[in-house]
Amino acid sequence: MHNWRNLPFDHALMSHRPLLRRDFVGVMAGALAVTWVTNARQFRLSSSPDAPPGRVLPGILTAEQRRDLDALTALIIPTDETPGAREAGAVDFIDHGLGTFAGDQRTLFTQGLADLDARARRLGGKAFADLDPAAQLALAGQIDAEKSEFFEAVRTATIAGFLANPEYGGNTGKVGWQLIGFEDQFGWQAPFGDYDRESSPD
Repeated sequence: MHNWRNLPFDHALMSHRPLLRRDFVGVMAGALAVTWVTNARQFRLSSSPDAPPGRVLPGILTAEQRRDLDALTALIIPTDETPGAREAGAVDFIDHGLGTFAGDQRTLFTQGLADLDARARRLGGKAFADLDPAAQLALAGQIDAEKSEFFEAVRTATIAGFLANPEYGGNTGKVGWQLIGFEDQFGWQAPFGDYDRESSPD
């Protein structure tokens, strides 16, 4: 299995899906991703039983911060022939999480987004979301090359939002599950999806 953490940013994008589709599962097993999903589940279970499933509560980010974060998540899981982070509502999942179950990461994200905005304005005189795609990719690659804790957190939270149970606010329309071939049912037997099929017994 290829380790996406060791790949340069422009080669670690999820547009390389034949290479990295199986790695979604490995990423979700990481401690940070488990924290996002586990805390989201616990928050959902402790919420009002009258709250409709899938309803995303208001977050804590400003409209400008949301635009920049949305643009960054769209680089991590871009839209191509299949849905990406935007279609899955990853930014909603993250924003809601920062205001609730992932509140301990709020400062990391707000400071990271402020730094991203400052870099974008130095580079192109405009917000990150308004830069052309090549400039966005170059700037994101620069931040990733610096081993930025912020960028790593965004990447992990984006994938968590892409694959989490839709009841937690992400994976809108179950697009993430459809991408990896996960079947939403109450009982399973191997293979569990495309990511597991190769290793399953005949």
